[in-house]
Amino acid sequence: MEGCHASGEANLTRRATAFALNIREKCHLSQRSVNDIVSGVQQYQASLVDVLKNQMKKVFEKHSGSMEQLQAEAMATFDNFTDPFLRVATTYMQNRTIQELFSQVEPEEIVISHTACRVKSGNSRVLAIKKKCFYYVPLLQSLEQLFTDSRILSMIAIGPQKCKDGFLYDIVDGELFKSHPLFSVRPTALQLILYTDEIEICNPLGSHASKNKLLMVYYTLGNIDPKYRSKLAAIRLLAMAKANYLTQCGVDVILERIQKDLDLLYHGVKIQTVNGEMDMFGALISICGDTLAQQELAGFKEGVGFAYSKCRHCECTFEDMQRDFTENSFVRRTLDMHVRQCLEIEKARTDFLKNSLKTTYGINRKSKLVDFPAFDLIQQTPQDIMHIVLEGIAPMEIKCVLKHLILSGQMDLDMFNDAMLSFPYSPLDIRDRPCPITVNTLASNDNKLKQSSGQMLVLLKILPFLMNNVEGNVYMQLILEVIEITQILFAPVISLQTISRLRLLIEQHLKHFKQLFPDNNIIPKQHYLLHLPTQIMSLGPMVRHMCMRFESKHCFFKQWSSKLNFKNVCKSLVKHNQMFECSQNVNGPQHPIFSSERELGPVLEVKNIQHVQGKMRDFVGDDKMQHVVSVKWLVLNGNKYTCKKSLIVTKVNDNVPEFGLIQDILVVNSSFYCFEYQPYDTLHLNRDFLAYEVDVPNLAQATELVDAEKLVDFTSYYSFSFKSSMYVPVKYYLGDVIALHRSTNDS
Repeated sequence: MEGCHASGEANLTRRATAFALNIREKCHLSQRSVNDIVSGVQQYQASLVDVLKNQMKKVFEKHSGSMEQLQAEAMATFDNFTDPFLRVATTYMQNRTIQELFSQVEPEEIVISHTACRVKSGNSRVLAIKKKCFYYVPLLQSLEQLFTDSRILSMIAIGPQKCKDGFLYDIVDGELFKSHPLFSVRPTALQLILYTDEIEICNPLGSHASKNKLLMVYYTLGNIDPKYRSKLAAIRLLAMAKANYLTQCGVDVILERIQKDLDLLYHGVKIQTVNGEMDMFGALISICGDTLAQQELAGFKEGVGFAYSKCRHCECTFEDMQRDFTENSFVRRTLDMHVRQCLEIEKARTDFLKNSLKTTYGINRKSKLVDFPAFDLIQQTPQDIMHIVLEGIAPMEIKCVLKHLILSGQMDLDMFNDAMLSFPYSPLDIRDRPCPITVNTLASNDNKLKQSSGQMLVLLKILPFLMNNVEGNVYMQLILEVIEITQILFAPVISLQTISRLRLLIEQHLKHFKQLFPDNNIIPKQHYLLHLPTQIMSLGPMVRHMCMRFESKHCFFKQWSSKLNFKNVCKSLVKHNQMFECSQNVNGPQHPIFSSERELGPVLEVKNIQHVQGKMRDFVGDDKMQHVVSVKWLVLNGNKYTCKKSLIVTKVNDNVPEFGLIQDILVVNSSFYCFEYQPYDTLHLNRDFLAYEVDVPNLAQATELVDAEKLVDFTSYYSFSFKSSMYVPVKYYLGDVIALHRSTNDS
């Protein structure tokens, strides 16, 4: 009995500590605010216990007699109640209890260099030695913390879920995984994905703009299912440093520390998990980031304009870039070639010769990535479609076309902006609605449209409708080529046949651009398109290495930065991150990676139960149900479905998706989710808009039912009317999603 009592108290203390930790880190509260909240909760708890005590006393008074001993023991239970917040009442006690209960992973402070400076001491300033450090979260301990969740660990143990032959869905379907010296032998080995970026935590226009710029290194695991991998909880901090500390020694000091853990993991290491100690292996599968970050990590020249060879995948010169538009026209870089070129630079006898070789090869130094186990820095530093397409090629080419059409009198900028503002955006797209394009934006000499990546993605979906008045124009055809290439690059599933078509599309598009704009140079980001089909063959679909979700992780640190002093901002931010991560495995019944699998909107009672039973019997094959409710909206694995608004892809007919408008969302027996929908007739894919044209049938047509887990595609779509027709725009190419669905069902 005493053991159960002690166990209950320990659990309450653990929950109380998790509560205090979670409100501090998740809500970005100051320590004083947390202490005030804990104090208020303690007062509420004391009042609650008193009320319960009085109520129990009244109950026992009604049953007087031989129950005196029972009453005494029951009242003593309340008197001996232990306050679970007692151990987190102060800052010191919170930190000590957190360390005891949650095994917080302590970051390492690694000294980069020392510098002499004068510091204030009383009324004078004295000479002192100041350390320049970066902070590293030990990888193996971070993995141990992650594997305290049984569901995450089970994903690792199950092993890779490879796609059907001829299709690529994830990293494991790529050629690199199949030929990798570790993953080909141990398919369940950990697939580490690194991401690096610099963030500005101060006002970017202020006087301290570059003083507090930070280099961030995150990691995630390719073993986690893609539908969970994009959750911010699956992206974890690995290292943090002030950018100006790395100007002299370079980023290799961070890579050197990462390499030590990767060497251990590659040869096998024992990791404590929720299921006990296990032998685990792992290796780095890719490094993500923008062009600048990847060039710096890999040792190439960050500004390709200062290099003779302007690509880290091939030895491409500026002249070749303007003339050749096939990947086979260029000499591909290899790791062995790269190492030889680095040795040539190191052995150069004069500074002039060394600088000449650096410029010729486009290499600054031999990166520590070369020493990473089984890592090829040429193949495993993929281009990012967010930076290459949404922040590079798309705004540049759209700007060129708009400028030409407006100057030639074929389009009016004000009418274009009016059409953009009045466009019927879907509830999902409204938050990333593109902003109007000004004359100054078009007149500027840069390649920017002043739209975010999310806005560019929406603009590409609706641009053919906005430019409908120039339909059939050769410049409009160039825009459609950009949109079609982008849709394929953003596809979650891609077939070998589509990769070959993508290669041809890119070649034709670059030739077309050069014909229409002979005075414009092909920029490096346009050249990088040539390598994307090969990259997909090697590492799987481009979206599996996209930086968009990684960049969302920055928000946590930027929000905290406004509440910190900047004496040692890295140490403070790392500390808050580690406390937040250690609370994630405790606060709530499941890890935050899985916390939003299903979210329900307002619940309504289903009045016609017989109607639902009939639909279940006809379309699901089972009419046994004990309880059924209707909800206004449902979030399923990040996709939000809304009644009367959302369209879903329910079937495939002659390689064309069949859409249906959700009429009702039903939850049967609290666990089975299904959609009652009105079928739409898909007429065809309109090549002028790159959107599906659909026909809305008679409203009296019978509805159908489909299991929410058995949709052809899980994205929620929306339709709108344009020139007496109904269209469904798409963000990515659906052809291979449909082909994979048909192939799977046929087998």
